[in-house]
Amino acid sequence: MKLFRSKLSGDIAWTTGSFVVLAASGLLINLVIAYFRTAADLGVFNIAYSFYIIISQIAAFGIHYSVLRHAALHDAEPDKLGTILASALVPVLALGFVLAAVVFLAEPFFATAFGSERAARAIAFTALGIALFPATKVLISFLNALRHMKAFAVLQAGRYIAVAVVVTVFAVSDWDFTLATLCFLIAELLTLAGALLYIMWMGLIGRPRVEGQWLRTHVSFGGRSLAAGMFGEINTRVDVLCLGLFLSDREVGIYSFAAMLLDGLYHLLAMVRVNFNPILVGALRDGHWPEAQRILRLSKRFAPLAMGGLALCVFVFYWLVTVHFVPERGLQEGIVVLFILLAGLVLTAGFIPFDNLLLVSGHPMRQTLQQALAVSANVALNLVLIPVLGIEGAAIGTASSYVVAIVALAIMSKRQLGWSLITNRVRQKDGAWSDPGKA
Repeated sequence: MKLFRSKLSGDIAWTTGSFVVLAASGLLINLVIAYFRTAADLGVFNIAYSFYIIISQIAAFGIHYSVLRHAALHDAEPDKLGTILASALVPVLALGFVLAAVVFLAEPFFATAFGSERAARAIAFTALGIALFPATKVLISFLNALRHMKAFAVLQAGRYIAVAVVVTVFAVSDWDFTLATLCFLIAELLTLAGALLYIMWMGLIGRPRVEGQWLRTHVSFGGRSLAAGMFGEINTRVDVLCLGLFLSDREVGIYSFAAMLLDGLYHLLAMVRVNFNPILVGALRDGHWPEAQRILRLSKRFAPLAMGGLALCVFVFYWLVTVHFVPERGLQEGIVVLFILLAGLVLTAGFIPFDNLLLVSGHPMRQTLQQALAVSANVALNLVLIPVLGIEGAAIGTASSYVVAIVALAIMSKRQLGWSLITNRVRQKDGAWSDPGKA
């Protein structure tokens, strides 16, 4: 158990390093655009980026979740792993290219919907990245399932660096900035090649084969997981998209600059979550509840404290940058937005690393319902509050959706799994609840 915990600590350290790269890349992107371009350009890029995240999630069809669960369940069977992986790559590649074509041809529709030809053009160029994203998502999830977290972290970091470098080149040049979304194509190409080379070099799989049974398993599990993953991604982008429908590119840019910092902190918790996911699969498979209870107890104890301290640093940083570094951009108007978003994150930080619990335990439809409730609350509040409160209304809607998601997760995990996330008790076969002090 000591070695197991040591590996978990090391894995979290590596993925935290990946998060640092993500945060630095996101910060660099937004600062460079804000400094060399305009708030409107920042808005255009973030609308396209939000759309890319959502559509690429649809293209993956939830099959990466099937790979995460089933590869973790069969982690000691290389031949079966080869079949699991190959049978997942075939459908996601087909779906990726089909949706990429649809997005590219739908540019006129986006121009009408967002009232911006530049945003529509930027979205159209994301199609090239969408074609490959599902395959890279499957490969990354495969490494996650087998707990090759160093490779996972390096590949993720490389993706973020590639995006940042390409966007920076376009921002400092006089090229058409809508072409900056070609960064996603370059990032996916590099990640895809790196993941395939690593898997082959390490001999993680036996002979890759495509089997009808595993195709059906992936499509079935993925189809039931699709909405959960899609809702999860939508919930992190719905505020930007709703703002794009109601307000100008400039106001979207101001909001997205603040939301970018929130997104960075959220991804830190997501990095913890990807380390917890395969552990939870094994714990639930083997009925080893004490380990699951232990990591929940640690998360609830330390995550809010860590997020609280980081949130304070982020808030001070934002104030310094917007007031003293680029005051002419008007980004200081997002200070209240950032405060609201950070408050929602800190309040729910202890539970976010367990946000995929229903999915990894084999209940994708319950996960879908949980995420759907969060997104519904987010969309409803955004549509009601944005016309009245502007960008602050979007922040209130998004922060509230975090709370809704955790409340729904706690209720469903207690009913479905017999695990109360609030008290950290587990229902025993005789109906009694375990003592969390013994976990």
